[in-house]
Amino acid sequence: MKNCPYCGQPNQDSAKFCTSCGAALAEQAPNTGAGSLYAEKPSYAPAAPYTPVVTTKKEFIDLPENAKLKKELKTSGIICYICAGITLVMGLLVSGNYYIILDVALLVGLGLGIHLKQSKACAIALAIYGVISMVVGLVVNGQPSGWLILLAGVYAVIYAFKLDKAWKQYQQEHRLV
Repeated sequence: MKNCPYCGQPNQDSAKFCTSCGAALAEQAPNTGAGSLYAEKPSYAPAAPYTPVVTTKKEFIDLPENAKLKKELKTSGIICYICAGITLVMGLLVSGNYYIILDVALLVGLGLGIHLKQSKACAIALAIYGVISMVVGLVVNGQPSGWLILLAGVYAVIYAFKLDKAWKQYQQEHRLV
């Protein structure tokens, strides 16, 4: 990690610009000694650090520091799509149950909500659906089934709440609320 020479914000070593103030990040801090451009001509010194204006949750989610949380929620959505595909194949081909299409539609819808909208409500609904699926599988088949749905739901709940907590903290720090 390297710190911004203007605002002190820690940034990734590979970053070319500060994620907080937008200043260019050099290999070393700028030279402010007698021979520097800033020391000779103070009028060229940078003004107050640039702070990117992020006012919506979508803009906040797209910030580089939230890439991991966004990736984890995307992973939960993809697991949801895989579960929908398995459910469709097992329901139609193995048992001939056409009502399984409702389960598939629900899984795809919840997956889209988690993947594209980072929805806490969809994450909670998926976790509840996973529990119900496991209980029904246990009662009907005598063995738990749908554990992957529950896993995706729990995973989605964890990261959706982490993202929401980070957003609320960001709002308080930048006085957006």
